[in-house]
Amino acid sequence: MQNALLDLMLKLNYTATGDRGMRNPFKTFSFQATFFTSFILISAILISLLGITSYYITNQEVVEQTISSRKLLLNEINKQLDIQLQSVENDSLVLASNPKLIQYLQHNEDSFERIGQTSDIMDLLSRLSYVKEGIHSVQLYAKDTSLNHHIAANGVYDYGILESSSWFNEIKDADYCWVGTHPIEVESYPVDERMVVSFARKVLSSSGKEVGILVINLKMSSMQKIASSSATEVSRFIFDTRNRLIAQFNDDPADQVSYEHIKSRIAAIIEESADDHYAVASFAEKNLIIWNKQARTSWITMDIIPWDNITKGSRRIENVILVAAIFCILLAIVMAFLLSRQFVLPIRNLIRAMRLMKTGRLDVQITNDYQNEFGDMNENFNQMIERIDQLIIQVNEQNRRKREAEIQILQEQINPHFLYNTLDMINWQAIESGSREISHMLALLGKMLRIGLSSGASFITVRREMEHLHCYVELQKIRYKQKIQFVISVPESMEKYYIPKLIIQPFVENSLIHGLHAYEEGTITISGREDEQSLYLTVEDNGKGMDVEHVATGREHNGYRNVHERIQLYFGEQYGVQMDSQINQGTRVVLSLPKLLSEPANPAKGE
Repeated sequence: MQNALLDLMLKLNYTATGDRGMRNPFKTFSFQATFFTSFILISAILISLLGITSYYITNQEVVEQTISSRKLLLNEINKQLDIQLQSVENDSLVLASNPKLIQYLQHNEDSFERIGQTSDIMDLLSRLSYVKEGIHSVQLYAKDTSLNHHIAANGVYDYGILESSSWFNEIKDADYCWVGTHPIEVESYPVDERMVVSFARKVLSSSGKEVGILVINLKMSSMQKIASSSATEVSRFIFDTRNRLIAQFNDDPADQVSYEHIKSRIAAIIEESADDHYAVASFAEKNLIIWNKQARTSWITMDIIPWDNITKGSRRIENVILVAAIFCILLAIVMAFLLSRQFVLPIRNLIRAMRLMKTGRLDVQITNDYQNEFGDMNENFNQMIERIDQLIIQVNEQNRRKREAEIQILQEQINPHFLYNTLDMINWQAIESGSREISHMLALLGKMLRIGLSSGASFITVRREMEHLHCYVELQKIRYKQKIQFVISVPESMEKYYIPKLIIQPFVENSLIHGLHAYEEGTITISGREDEQSLYLTVEDNGKGMDVEHVATGREHNGYRNVHERIQLYFGEQYGVQMDSQINQGTRVVLSLPKLLSEPANPAKGE
């Protein structure tokens, strides 16, 4: 017995060290190796997650700050551009509606009036480029003119020059238009001064006939002051509502994105992210695209920034995080090694003591100088050793008492036989004296007693339960002289199943004592039915009935409560006794039980 208890105590320990087939690391490897590896893995995972999260958040913050600042910058650029453009449009309208200029264009080229006004018209056109810094030149392309009169690029030119230009179709069917970056059509200029942005407006006579086209050219240097990029490797585009390029700027032309390369995708990108005014797209490489639209002209100023430029600072942070993570992991390795050794030492002492205990030494005690969980474990082990010694004594005492109880049970089994023999003697005495009815009652009582005792069994078959009930009914028929009718209808198919003994007779007795008391006649019906899983036994009378709510508390209904509690104790709350009763109409009791083809070995609740 002592060795059996010790084997049970050490079962978990030997299972952990002996069951290698499962390959569970916590059951296979030593505690020190498992703790050390787990600590390192968890530390590495947490540090990696922290580093990745920090990098991601920092990167997102940089992108959001870039988007916010660029939106503000582009909005300010658009405001300044709109002021410049509106000023040019107003100046062109003033010039194009000047009566002197219109009258000049309506004269014949060789007329005296036109020749005399040429000098004044030249001064009128040149004045604007002298007064305003951003104006490159002002040109008037007159119809029916073959001679060019100009000062630098300011002056009157042949209409045919304009007709041969690449952008003539843009003004041909419109009253005015803006022309994107293009080389100036007249005069020779250095390469860096030839590119201009132009505004063209038709000059109309009083009758509405076109007599010429006025073109105001803007210096690219002036546009660049307003719209140039404030950072390297950033491409900035200005284009109109039809995605025609107006101007393009980049501080590093070598890295400049070609507008022609991205033009086909610009409209779709703007439409998809119309509310956010930014998007991420790939043009050979990943780029951040931010734009702002002018309220008056609907021109769009757009920045295209390489993604690597935005995240350059984040990558530096990434390197710092990586170095910090490596340092933390190295520190975690050292700490894990030291901690694992401190944790393993008391566990090894405990294992050593348990192995000594397994050999039968119950005087083993662990020196305990810990104040934490290890101290509780050591103290519990010491107390357990003492408790095992006490339990061995108690088990021996229990075995002794068990043997005494078995002897007592054998003695008690003699008493029923004595009672059977005594009833049998009385029965023969009644027969000899001619009391046949008393003899019959004694025989029925003896049979009931045998079934009721059932050699100590708690379960009997339905057939035996019906035999017990028949004996009881026969006794009651003798008593009530056939006033009470008993109808028993239980199918033979149910007789093979086991049920708790003596669960029907109490309800028949209740019907006789409470339901049909003081009645000259009545009927008690006992019936049975079954389904796939359950048996149902019904006891029904046509007596005076009762208040069902009073059954739970009334002393006279102890039999009902006893049977109901026994059934639920054995089989669970889904089984039991249900009672239905109506005053002066009778009572109906239904017992529900599971189907059992054999007597349960250890009847317990729910089994």
